[in-house]
Amino acid sequence: MARAIKHIKAGLLNIEVIGTIPEHEPGRRRGGRCRPTCPAMQFYNDKRSWREVELWLAANFGRHDFVYTLTYDDAHLPPDKKAAGKCYQKFIAKLRAVRKRRKEVLLYLYVTEGWHGSSANRHFAGDGLLENRRLHHHVVLNSIGPGDFEEIRSLWESVGGGYIRAEPVDVHYYRELAKYLTKEAREFGRAKPGERTWNKSRNLKEYDVEYIEIPSDSVTLSPPPGAVDYVQFSEKNPFGFADCIGARYLLFEEASVPQYSYTTGRKMGPPQNRPSGFVGKGGARERNEECPKGVSN
Repeated sequence: MARAIKHIKAGLLNIEVIGTIPEHEPGRRRGGRCRPTCPAMQFYNDKRSWREVELWLAANFGRHDFVYTLTYDDAHLPPDKKAAGKCYQKFIAKLRAVRKRRKEVLLYLYVTEGWHGSSANRHFAGDGLLENRRLHHHVVLNSIGPGDFEEIRSLWESVGGGYIRAEPVDVHYYRELAKYLTKEAREFGRAKPGERTWNKSRNLKEYDVEYIEIPSDSVTLSPPPGAVDYVQFSEKNPFGFADCIGARYLLFEEASVPQYSYTTGRKMGPPQNRPSGFVGKGGARERNEECPKGVSN
């Protein structure tokens, strides 16, 4: 198999990994499960789970969006995760209908938890009383405006919800947020083998994956111009043999710089920034009039 750099771009997040291009035989299907998953493979599956969440988060949510924690009071606490899922679907259906009437987009990614105890995290606010071994949801929602919190609180209370906590998405901690959202699967396992513990809306934008072939193993990775939070990593897989060498970083878009010329004064700025009807040195209005032929400014 050819050696290549696998470049993943998800919004601001970029991940580069040196490896081989996978080859898939046409028509080949995956065999049925015949044995229980070994611990090493289960570790790898859990790791892939939070990495997948990280990419979906980075590709669709930014600094203006929020992570909401939706809880239940004693009177409306569901008996199990299945019932909690139905309650959440009622809430999201109402929120979708409200935004649809205003022709606004709804993007979300959520998890349902209920096994872990109250804990603290240095990147996020500490768990509250209604999150201590009680069913609750963590939802990442795209933000529309300053009235989002009150609208979401009102809709959640209408389906029997408890208090709500909201924290802004920090683009520098996509990885930590992804691990936080998938922590129960790693700590307590899955209710069903192979069950995915998180869900997302269907209209999320996919991240891009590109393979760049390299001539030899002597190629090294280096940060591109403008890279932020550049970190290299080298990891062994759970089976103890292959090394994974790569790097991750954020790449912000550069702000456009106004273009000037000999006929455009720096003091007034580019023509598009001048007031309508601006009179130039020659007396002609630069937007609406032209100087007569043979007359110079």
